[in-house]
Amino acid sequence: MSWPILAIISIFTVSIATLLERVLMKGEESDPISYAIVFQFALGLISFVFALLFGKFVLPNLEGLTLRFILSAFLWAGATVFSFKAIKTLSAGELTILTTSSSVIAMLLGVIFLKELFSLKIAIGALLVFLSIWILNSKKLSFNSKQGVMFALISAFCAGIAVVNDAFILKTYEAFSYTAIMSILPGVILSLLFPKKLAKTKELLNPKSIKLMFIFCLFYSIQAITYYLAFQNGAPVSQLSPLTKSSIVLTVILGAIFLNERKDLMRKIIASLVVTNGAILLG
Repeated sequence: MSWPILAIISIFTVSIATLLERVLMKGEESDPISYAIVFQFALGLISFVFALLFGKFVLPNLEGLTLRFILSAFLWAGATVFSFKAIKTLSAGELTILTTSSSVIAMLLGVIFLKELFSLKIAIGALLVFLSIWILNSKKLSFNSKQGVMFALISAFCAGIAVVNDAFILKTYEAFSYTAIMSILPGVILSLLFPKKLAKTKELLNPKSIKLMFIFCLFYSIQAITYYLAFQNGAPVSQLSPLTKSSIVLTVILGAIFLNERKDLMRKIIASLVVTNGAILLG
């Protein structure tokens, strides 16, 4: 399967996953760290099953890669926790637009460390991404919304660095196996750092939340695997990361339809169109 088709699958599944993440975190009692721990282990389990079904799972050869595995594990743990924190106060569309800044970070690091090309077109694309963030946040924000924006940008920063670090690892390691391992490792890290939150995860294991978490993780694992497979099928990280951000418009529309997130809808649509054009130029 060609990498553009894999990227399209990733685009649709990540949009659906973002909506489900918003539903999970809507309640005031929803704890981001506890949910992040459950999410990482559930995602790892589903990804591991996919790897076994496709006969792809192999243990990694950590020679020379141990520090890279540890770095990505911490970065994805941070990206997940801050994403869950952000979406408690932001809509699904807002979170998606803000986290697009991770593509700029991935692009810059891809140019520096992976020797990928940089041009005026890419520079303009990066500026459009930042313009979309300004459009989204040009109104007066509440304290909670400001916190949400900050958490979303931290999540994007962690994810942007992680994507480039992952690219190094995936040059010599299989994508299905990596997705499974790199889903479980952040869960292990978060469990060790927040043992009290690990104990609290038992409260989340009711039939309704388990079903929703499973569907969320299923879509998320599909988008993660197709993303990594696209990279292994020849997609440059400086093109793939921005391209998958075309899910932004889709997420804004689906959020308005299914989650009734219509506040400042025109502002969100304009910002999503600007950032999508930026992503196209970055690609």
